[in-house]
Amino acid sequence: MFYKSLTNRTMKKSLLFLLAASAVMASCNKDGNEAGGPAADPVLINPVLNFSRASETNFDEGDQIGLTVLKTDGTKYAENQLMTFRDGVFSGNLQWYAEANDKSTLTAYYPYDEAGAPTEFSVATDQTDQTTGYGASDLIAGSKAEVLPTAQAVVVPFKHLLTKLLVNVTNESGSDIRSIVLGGSIPKATVDLAALTATVDGSASAAEITAQQVTANRQYRAIVVPQEVAFTLTVSTTDDRTMSQNLASANLKAGGQYTVDVRVLPDDIQVTLSGEISGWTDEGAIGPSEEVAFEEHLDENYFLYDGERYTTVKLSNGQYWMAEPMRYIPQGITPSTDPVADSHMWYPYKLNNADGSENTINAASATALTDADDIRKNGYFYDMYAALGGVEVTEENCNDFEGVQGICPKGWHIPTRTDLWNLCGLSNKAASGESGNQINEDALFYDQEYGGGNMAKFNEAGWNYVVSGVRMMTNFSAEPRYQLTQFYSGNTSKSELFGTPAMTYIMSSTCYTPLYQDKEDPSKLTNIQFFSMMTTFTTKYPEGRINVAYICTKSGQQLRCVRDSQ
Repeated sequence: MFYKSLTNRTMKKSLLFLLAASAVMASCNKDGNEAGGPAADPVLINPVLNFSRASETNFDEGDQIGLTVLKTDGTKYAENQLMTFRDGVFSGNLQWYAEANDKSTLTAYYPYDEAGAPTEFSVATDQTDQTTGYGASDLIAGSKAEVLPTAQAVVVPFKHLLTKLLVNVTNESGSDIRSIVLGGSIPKATVDLAALTATVDGSASAAEITAQQVTANRQYRAIVVPQEVAFTLTVSTTDDRTMSQNLASANLKAGGQYTVDVRVLPDDIQVTLSGEISGWTDEGAIGPSEEVAFEEHLDENYFLYDGERYTTVKLSNGQYWMAEPMRYIPQGITPSTDPVADSHMWYPYKLNNADGSENTINAASATALTDADDIRKNGYFYDMYAALGGVEVTEENCNDFEGVQGICPKGWHIPTRTDLWNLCGLSNKAASGESGNQINEDALFYDQEYGGGNMAKFNEAGWNYVVSGVRMMTNFSAEPRYQLTQFYSGNTSKSELFGTPAMTYIMSSTCYTPLYQDKEDPSKLTNIQFFSMMTTFTTKYPEGRINVAYICTKSGQQLRCVRDSQ
């Protein structure tokens, strides 16, 4: 599967690995042709991406990898074959062998070296230039076994073999930052592509690495070889001052991202190195643990996840969706009955009317529903932290999660804005933040009369739209609450809904930009919002109009997972 990123940051090379587990499940056996059929078909590689990335986007048109194809009988069918990225896949001059029933293992790496697949690799000591420095230092590799010749692109999971350092700067020096230099690490690694590993070459000498500027005076980054190292960080300013500080020893993991926070004062710097803040590749930072039991029975329209059975539906566009809300409880998180509690996860609720009447606009209060039947019907409410498996959304990483697995089962993901928009056909903002309605009349459940999705059409297709309400938090300083707007005769003709929550949000994994900054202190954010699919019931839309809107990341929403493209 291939999700296009919404960010325009400079690095265009990040292949990450959180969705890799899902790709492995999608065996290419499904695509095998009859004997002798695929010989004329080109070998195509569809790179599996992970959106727990940090400040990068996808491959660019024209990027190149080297591909080796090793058949199961030990025959090397292709070695270091040049493949170029175009239109979402890597392709080249290589065609499949004629033996359609012979399986092989595909191994690829980036950046391409015409001299051959690397057995050793060195990061650039000057990473200030994107092409020859930072980008050329990002060693990425992927492998897929048990592959049969196929006319379709083979989904191959890739991962970063090295380590990323993200340097966040608070500059109080009165001058601009000229350079950030990290000393003490060994820049050379020994590479085993078959094992997808890169280990530090202990015989090599340590060197200084000059980081690349991401945002002047605010953020810098560098790629280093995984190792145990005590960095010396040196900051130089444009008024010719140089300040250094030694960091405590850290054991850097392959594929891990680490943050260095630097406060630059007029005559000194204060530096701290955090622990691993997120998986640059799939190291469990996002998504359920490997122990979560999962079985797919899509031919029978259900899957089993952590002991719970969920109904699924296959739509006419080929997508598989959960046909009921998620009720998985992530490790370390406990659902709360109090919507004010900052618990990341909340029970569904019922509305309470002071006068006992269900035929009013807003109820007087709400009460959490904790019985099994109500939870099974409505699911839980999750904020983004819980849905991402315990990852805090920040200004720096808010665009890093599109299409991420999160707490969905392997091979499934939190829907993107595009996934939702292709259902309802109406978004009141564009993906890049422009205002004005965005219409997709080809969306599955678009209704011309409604000018957006029609809930009745969702349900006719078996999507089973559940109106469960929302734990609303409009911004970071607002008091959270259960949404009290309810169904009544003024907004729906469906009397069976009277008295129940009328406004429901279903989350996406796509960040809405621009972000909201404090007017008095622009360095502080007052809100981060993600796109979400919401309901609107009025006399004009009595069956429920569905559109993509946006909502604060700290709000509690319903979660529906969608299966990755195979």
